[in-house]
Amino acid sequence: MKTAFWYTECLICKSEIGKDIGGRVVGTYLSKMVCLCEGCAHQIETGNFSHEIGGWGQSHMFEPTVVATWDGDKGIVYANESVSKYLPENTEVKPLHPKVIGEDLAKHVSEGGMVLGHNLKNFDLPIIRDALDCWTAGDIMAKSEEQVFDTSALLRSIVGHAVPLSDACYHTLAKGKLMNSHDAPIEWRKGNYDKVAEYCLKDAQLVYELWEHGMNEGFVKARCR
Repeated sequence: MKTAFWYTECLICKSEIGKDIGGRVVGTYLSKMVCLCEGCAHQIETGNFSHEIGGWGQSHMFEPTVVATWDGDKGIVYANESVSKYLPENTEVKPLHPKVIGEDLAKHVSEGGMVLGHNLKNFDLPIIRDALDCWTAGDIMAKSEEQVFDTSALLRSIVGHAVPLSDACYHTLAKGKLMNSHDAPIEWRKGNYDKVAEYCLKDAQLVYELWEHGMNEGFVKARCR
């Protein structure tokens, strides 16, 4: 059984979005969402596992390896290793440094842009804030859902359990991830930096496409437990 969600009003501009997908839909209908304002999806990979540092709550002990963003047209990858081999030609590679990431985040948000992510508020932004000592990420976490949109948090609030990005993208977009998230630290330790960067950027693209699909088609899908 799959779940569908229908969004009808933009939180920012209040325009009507979404559409009736017809037939009998198993799921929950929501009344508000955001339309395709300037959104930018973020994704982060680390070189270690939560069980190695005492759990997910130890965000300051993670070792960020790659951060990637995708705005629908162009990607930016932040890394301190050579990672360009498998990236699209128009991808910009920047140093993985708190000042660089912080300035880019602050500029995007100050211009009215939205920050997107899957588990953004519980993983990506806390690690950027704590492990990279990038306090701009902390400032952004305090902003409203009008500028910080977490697809994982939304799906969890509706279906009552975590929905992996792979599951939502498979059922909604018929697309899959390049690797399992558990594989990324292992590949990084092997020196396969290019593969991890490609995977990180691809996940950012999937988050953006999932959000875009919800805006254009009026629903996203996930398998119920």
